Amino acid sequence: MKSTAPRLTQHERSEAMRERLIEATLECLVNDGYTGTTISKIISTAKVSRGAPIHHFPSKAALMEATAEQLIKKIYISLGKIIKKMENSEDRLESLIMAGASLLKTPEASALLELLVASRHEPELAAKLQHLWIISYKTTRDAAEHYLASKSDIDNVGDLIILTQWVLRGMVEDMHITSHTAKTTEFFNRYIKLWSSLLSHHLYTKSDVTTPPPKPKYWD
Repeated sequence: MKSTAPRLTQHERSEAMRERLIEATLECLVNDGYTGTTISKIISTAKVSRGAPIHHFPSKAALMEATAEQLIKKIYISLGKIIKKMENSEDRLESLIMAGASLLKTPEASALLELLVASRHEPELAAKLQHLWIISYKTTRDAAEHYLASKSDIDNVGDLIILTQWVLRGMVEDMHITSHTAKTTEFFNRYIKLWSSLLSHHLYTKSDVTTPPPKPKYWD
């Protein structure tokens, strides 16, 4: 007698469809940019009916918000995995900053940047992302305070790491117009190391922390 897999509930089918649409949106953002990420393109990539996005997301901006939230979670989880491999690193602060720079060069980070730039001209998208960006900064602060400590009372770990995030993001924006050679990589790494050296006067990594930070409560 053949065994049959249990049927998915309506909620499980709905969540699976949402995930499918979000993954298709991510793929389109990476391959075609925000302008090329039309609802028609998302439908074609996800191989779903034309009514699927409307049924699960009230607007394109709502779908983009859900995609951005998923991207932030993926980047956060990836950072935790990288940290776990840094236990024997000679300069853990520099390794942490290097890891942050590498994550900003991922397809997920590129997709987030596409959404951020697009929101300048789309008020609904900007409003959706505003709340999510606040959550992102809280997440960054929590992760920073989990791994790092300040060397003085006047230094704030969260502030310095958010500033670092802005510095690295600006650097990564320049990378796409440069040739991908060993010399170029060396050029950018030089400035990442310089920034790490400046930070080392204010921060240090906690030697006894090798686990990822707790899942942020505000993700739920």
